[in-house]
Amino acid sequence: MRLAILLALMLSFSAQAQVERRDYKIIASGLSVAFPSGYACEPIASPFASPTRHDGSMRRDDRNKGLHGGIDLSLEIGTPLLAIADGEVIALGKGGALEGIYRWLRHTPEDTGTRYFIFSKYQHLSTLPTLKVGERVKAGKVIGLSGATGTAGKHYGPTGYPHLHLSTFYGPSDEYEIKGMFGSMVHGKDARLDDSLILYLDGLDDLSAIRSLTDERKTIRPAVVGDDGRIHPEGRKTVWPVSCKESTKR
Repeated sequence: MRLAILLALMLSFSAQAQVERRDYKIIASGLSVAFPSGYACEPIASPFASPTRHDGSMRRDDRNKGLHGGIDLSLEIGTPLLAIADGEVIALGKGGALEGIYRWLRHTPEDTGTRYFIFSKYQHLSTLPTLKVGERVKAGKVIGLSGATGTAGKHYGPTGYPHLHLSTFYGPSDEYEIKGMFGSMVHGKDARLDDSLILYLDGLDDLSAIRSLTDERKTIRPAVVGDDGRIHPEGRKTVWPVSCKESTKR
């Protein structure tokens, strides 16, 4: 009996440690979003490095010093999630608390038009995606459905909070390791966690220069997928992670 209790405590501490080890130096980028005229898109509910959740409540300070390690979009369960760029599925599965069902993509510089290898993580999916590890995906194509997995309990209550948590890591190499008791932690070699909005900057050459951009340059204008399933404007390599509704005024 005592052994069983001890093992349960060890597993609990191990799971907690996995969450606590996800600590990064997080600094707000100062970037904002302006969507194409004529499209209604889901805005960011909680931006990168925000100390507050979507509902205005303060985040716990037991990891990342209470700052948000990604961007949140409040979505109805079952909302199609889109690949932010061409890429390869490198990991997927069921994570623990605060993660839920997840999927990782790896994007090469050729995929995104940046100089970085980018590792993107989609969390809280409603079901395990049908795409398999090693499969290639195209920008703007559906890669899963949003959900609330991993969010039920504590602050969000028994029903959880349906949303997409998207995090992105930028690095110089395509090499990576998969760690964590759920296999949900991809560590790109020398990759750095930073704002997902950086992906949409034209001519991204140096992450260290992001915070010193002019106010005009800090407004990113992502391409979006419209009701017709096409990317607007055409020819862009990166897109918003959910489709946008076209308004009557274009």
